[in-house]
Amino acid sequence: MKLLLDALPELLGGLGAALVLAGLTWLVRWALGRRNGGLRRYTLLSTVGSDGNPILHVTTRPAGTTISRDTGGQRERFELTDVMMPDGTYAAEPLDRYNV
Repeated sequence: MKLLLDALPELLGGLGAALVLAGLTWLVRWALGRRNGGLRRYTLLSTVGSDGNPILHVTTRPAGTTISRDTGGQRERFELTDVMMPDGTYAAEPLDRYNV
């Protein structure tokens, strides 16, 4: 028991150091995220560019925002979402295509 009590200051010091390190890591990640202005890349779903790849849209606008883009010679509206695609981009859903 005396051994545990004698080790308690080192244990608490190590725990405190780990918490400080975790806090600093979070702070650095938060600051780096703010530095790029929250820039996000969105994949416009069901669209294909002239090279055959999906059309990407880069913006700082938050999820829930509606944007307009020219796709295939016509203007379309897309809603930006928080859904992450497998390639690391976020999904932008077409709004005008499925209205009946």
